[in-house]
Amino acid sequence: MTAVPTTPRCGQNGGAMTDVNQLRLKAHLLVEGINPAPEALAGVGTEFKEQNHGLFGWDFVNHEHMHVPDDFVLSDGTVVQFRYNPSSPYLMEVRDGARVIVHGGDVKDTLAFISRPRFYEASTANGNVMRRIGQVGGEDCFFVCYQNYCAHFARGEECFFCNLVPTKKTYDSVLSKKEVKDIGEVAAAAFAEGFCNHILLTGGCFNHEAEVSTVSGIVDAIRDALGAGTVPGTILPSATTNEDDLRRYRETGIGAIGYSMEIWDEALYKGICPGKARTTSHDDFFRAVQRAVQIFGEGNVYGVFVMGLEPRGSLLAGVKALSSIGANVVPFVWSPNPGSRLEGHRAPTGDWFTDVALEAAEIVIESGVPSGTANHCYRCDGNSLLHDALRLRGIE
Repeated sequence: MTAVPTTPRCGQNGGAMTDVNQLRLKAHLLVEGINPAPEALAGVGTEFKEQNHGLFGWDFVNHEHMHVPDDFVLSDGTVVQFRYNPSSPYLMEVRDGARVIVHGGDVKDTLAFISRPRFYEASTANGNVMRRIGQVGGEDCFFVCYQNYCAHFARGEECFFCNLVPTKKTYDSVLSKKEVKDIGEVAAAAFAEGFCNHILLTGGCFNHEAEVSTVSGIVDAIRDALGAGTVPGTILPSATTNEDDLRRYRETGIGAIGYSMEIWDEALYKGICPGKARTTSHDDFFRAVQRAVQIFGEGNVYGVFVMGLEPRGSLLAGVKALSSIGANVVPFVWSPNPGSRLEGHRAPTGDWFTDVALEAAEIVIESGVPSGTANHCYRCDGNSLLHDALRLRGIE
């Protein structure tokens, strides 16, 4: 079989995005998914990094017995999340020894997979397989979902786009609960291997006091394992305006904090996120971001949105509101995940996502909010477009 190239490890490729068409291609690949030829998947799960479903399943259909890449890198360094869709018009093929994206018979770009970390085959001192605890997101982010469970599912009040619990049941590729010591051990292995520059911690909704203690303990363990005074990266706990809790998070040495606001339009937020809206209102989220900026500093707080479930105007209003108080924004590109209430629906077009991301980038630049890339960058994950739109303006 013809050998195909891989990417260098994180931080060795890429640079400023110079062509808006690359941004547009990424948007279409996220919206339409990818149909891979069997030969294009050679080495996935052995030589190249595969999906391990640490949180959601982003594919259009499940594939329990099939290894697919977690993500890949376009020719200019743009990281794209792989979303499996056997009905997609975008094909992944091997031509002349290189993996390529094909649409309508035309090659749109070459691509490379990301090397599989060695720690994926290792185990902790407790005997747990490391990749079932933490994974590498994109090229350089150590990712942990510290609890693959959300209480809103038990009450039938889960967010309509979320498939956290169904994904865990379908693949069972990660541990539902992770021991703090194990997380620290896996983080040390990932950073020592040279893959990671940042961390990202998140978890399903659960008791607030327990979460503050859990997240703080995890970051402490990672900091100790790395032998560092601070930890570059972001935590995504439940929203809080409690100053003591925020200072407790900050004292762990974590670089940034974010809150998953999901939807800016208040009425849509209540309709699409019934459980979350019942416990945390739209105004609660905004106040939580404001308070976090006061503790963590401008540029070190993120508002996370699910992009594509509300009108362009309301999403951009949210970007403007958060940017104006010194927060950054991460808008993930929505796809109709299997197992979610919105399974089988359609997202807006790739062009819609591209145009909105470009306009959002202008808002962020005009606000003057610091980029925050010391804690979360375009290499951290491949399911957002804003980092790449900012790269078009030279902000990495």
